[in-house]
Amino acid sequence: MLYTQLIYGTMIITAVVIFHVASLVFLARLLKRWHDNYSLFDNVKVAAVGLGTSVFFIIGINTIEASFWAYIYLLLGEFQTINDALYFSISTATTVGYGDVVMSEQWRLLSSLEAMGWWLLFGPSTVFFNGINALCL
Repeated sequence: MLYTQLIYGTMIITAVVIFHVASLVFLARLLKRWHDNYSLFDNVKVAAVGLGTSVFFIIGINTIEASFWAYIYLLLGEFQTINDALYFSISTATTVGYGDVVMSEQWRLLSSLEAMGWWLLFGPSTVFFNGINALCL
């Protein structure tokens, strides 16, 4: 079972990271287009809209990714409702880990891999947002 969790976790992390990076590339191209057409970062109000859009988009990306992990947990039979699975996934992703909703011993290593995978995702989002912020200064 150990190897199954490692293989599943690696596959899921890889898929989620590819989705995450592709989404950030899409957002960068969108912001570039806005900048080229509307001088996005030349006006404080318009720059705020660009930053706000970036934050909203990145939160959306993270929500989709947490939902994907939650769906996997449902498929594995670890949770009965999407609410519990999503709650667990988000608390794992943020490494809050309240402990009020837990996985069975059979699959708990997978949740550790989810937390590890999220560390890979928060880095590019932070770098991206800091880059956008630097353009606005």
